[in-house]
Amino acid sequence: MREPSVRRYSGRSVEEWKAARRERLLAAAVELFGTEGYPATSVERLCTQAKVSTRHFYHEFQNKEAVLLAVHAQVIELTVRNTGDAIRQTVGRPVKERITAAVDSYLKTIMADLRRARISFVEVVGTSPAVEEQRIAFRDLLIAGVRDLGDSAAAKGEIERRDFRFVGLSFFGAVNAVIYDWMLADPRPPEQKVQKSLQELAIQLMTS
Repeated sequence: MREPSVRRYSGRSVEEWKAARRERLLAAAVELFGTEGYPATSVERLCTQAKVSTRHFYHEFQNKEAVLLAVHAQVIELTVRNTGDAIRQTVGRPVKERITAAVDSYLKTIMADLRRARISFVEVVGTSPAVEEQRIAFRDLLIAGVRDLGDSAAAKGEIERRDFRFVGLSFFGAVNAVIYDWMLADPRPPEQKVQKSLQELAIQLMTS
């Protein structure tokens, strides 16, 4: 039995056109939310930037908040994957090396693009209940990684057992303040200097 043909426009299927349209909207959101800010960006402005009609915008997203959630989710996915890879690749090594690798991967991911850093550390904070729920869930996921790393090291006798959730809360609270300050500083301190200081803080919190 012959498979039904897929309707194509300029060599693309309808699904490929929709996927490309969605990617343009997400790229526009990264640019505008990450430079002009979420409150200052209208749906119309997003559509103009992405070269997408307002009608087609609502085919892809329910509202502007849904775009912010999607963009933030991209950052979360990349950060969790890179940090998780660093932790898995250092299994069996001394805890200080594992902490350094995890923090290095986390910070390099979130500091690689100032626009995404602004979205993650400024634009999502307190924006709406749904966005705040996603932000807190991401924070708790990172803290769970801290707890697992700490529990593993404590079980080996490398460090004393302690409240690793509190350690994680303290560290990521510091990261939020430091990265926010770093983004606003003029001149901006070198990324490597900030990353090294936060790595040292993480080691101190986990092992001292």
